[in-house]
Amino acid sequence: MRPRSSPARPTVRALAPLAARAALAALALAACGADDDATPDAAPTGTAPVRVVRYGHELDVETRAAAVDHALEAQAAGNCVALPSRAANLDLGSVRLSVGLDGGADDGVGTTATWDGATLTACMPAGTGFGPGPLRLRASIPLQPYETWGASQVGYSFTSDGSGQPMFYLVSWVEGCDRFGPCDTSPDTFAHYRFTIHHRSGMRALCPGRVTAGDTTTVCEFDHGGGPTYSTYGFIASPSWQLMPLGDWGGVTVTLHDRPGSGIAPLVDADYHRGFLAWMVSRFGPYPYGDELRIVTGPTYWSGCEHPGNIVLDDGLDRPMSSLYLRPVAHVLNHELAHQWAGDQTTLASTYDFVWKEAMAEYLTFVYEDLTNPVEALATARAWKSFARGAAYFPVPEDEPRPTLLQYYGEVYGPGPMILFRQLETLTSREQVLTAIASVLGRERALSVAEVQAALELTTGLDLDRYFDTWVRGSGAPTWPTFRVEVTGTPPSQSLVVTEVTPGGGLHGCDFAVGISDGAESAKVMIRRGVDGAAVTTVATGVSWAVTTTTLDPDAQCLAYLAAPGAAPVPRHPPGWTPWRGSLAR
Repeated sequence: MRPRSSPARPTVRALAPLAARAALAALALAACGADDDATPDAAPTGTAPVRVVRYGHELDVETRAAAVDHALEAQAAGNCVALPSRAANLDLGSVRLSVGLDGGADDGVGTTATWDGATLTACMPAGTGFGPGPLRLRASIPLQPYETWGASQVGYSFTSDGSGQPMFYLVSWVEGCDRFGPCDTSPDTFAHYRFTIHHRSGMRALCPGRVTAGDTTTVCEFDHGGGPTYSTYGFIASPSWQLMPLGDWGGVTVTLHDRPGSGIAPLVDADYHRGFLAWMVSRFGPYPYGDELRIVTGPTYWSGCEHPGNIVLDDGLDRPMSSLYLRPVAHVLNHELAHQWAGDQTTLASTYDFVWKEAMAEYLTFVYEDLTNPVEALATARAWKSFARGAAYFPVPEDEPRPTLLQYYGEVYGPGPMILFRQLETLTSREQVLTAIASVLGRERALSVAEVQAALELTTGLDLDRYFDTWVRGSGAPTWPTFRVEVTGTPPSQSLVVTEVTPGGGLHGCDFAVGISDGAESAKVMIRRGVDGAAVTTVATGVSWAVTTTTLDPDAQCLAYLAAPGAAPVPRHPPGWTPWRGSLAR
């Protein structure tokens, strides 16, 4: 889809050539009377490892001319740097690598750049180099393509909103920032960011950090701790938003940027979300991103996205049947708020640790629902069980070859929170699980699933090796446990016999209730099977009336399903399936 016509804007200026500081330093040594007879030390050579300290990105949203200006920190001496890059349109002749962060107009002259389709390598001229310390890497991209990963919005996209106006969205996601030029795609790294966005008059551009808006240029400066590329490297722009103040949420000024008529604004309960934010602060420490929070709506592929301090919600969440959650807007907004701590400030150690951040955001949203409206929380837990049916991958897939994130990520939203937290709170206690979560959040760090397991073991006292091997990690499509429930004996000495009959054998550790009824009265019986599971569990009903019907797991405490002999297998989800879908994915 092409953007609507608009007044032409000049393309972003190509980066000016700059002279190498190393050469200037050599001239300075000569002027100071260096020994003519001494043999000068050879300039360092080789590709040095670097850390990106600050990403600078400039883009005209409609002409799509772009430039990058990144601050690097060399970890060793050398004369070349290499960073992942899939930007096929990057102008290799514009690449400039120079020492220091501020330089003259000619710094970087003589830089040579090569690209092999996956990595950009920039080298200083022969005879020059650098030691450990700051570097500056610049390049121009004459045309940033409208290009996304599959049907998703990962990449740079243009979409018409419900009023026919354009929405521009640049999304990196996990290991995706190299779509826009040289970028360290490691999920476990943090950086600062500066975005300069050129746009038509009347359009607003929003991105993480401090926003300085001009008539046709907006600058975003992100200098907080906890800025992973997957969520921080990006922006969104639209002429449709109207700004609605949502008040002060515990020292955080919150605003909603919503298209009139979207239906979202009336469903944002400021008091409810203010309460959730206060609960998160009380549990996991201060809100990580200063004193501003923007909530932005638009037609999106996902239900929501957790850009730090700049949450994006799908503007179709108000539609009937948009979700299995009881209140989709409230649930998704709290989920993205939880991500400010769990995903953004504390981020992924690797791509295949993706499950913990989504599981944690879902579980924390569920816990607050349970504190304020247990009926809503039960609907959420039941949604998780529904999402889990037909899963094509384990939460941490170990298939060979391993699936891409876009293939499997949707399979974490149901099994993840149920396995990592809901089942364990039923086996132990909610407070023990929340204490484990608190021990790994609240600071800038990268976190693995193994570290989440260790934290849970510490607070619950359980050995979870077998549990994680059974439930979390595996290859192929998981087979969730199925059970047979029988009533034996006569009143008042009846018992429930619960037998795991999962195809293929094996035991799945979890506890859950069984509902019992005689048509007039009802009760629940807790089935304690332990963290390693039990083949058969027999429990007295504790009632004097004759049990005529049973209901397996009415409180959605486990991925436990009733055995249905002869029933057709549940169809497996296709690759890329997700319940976290927005308007563009339906």
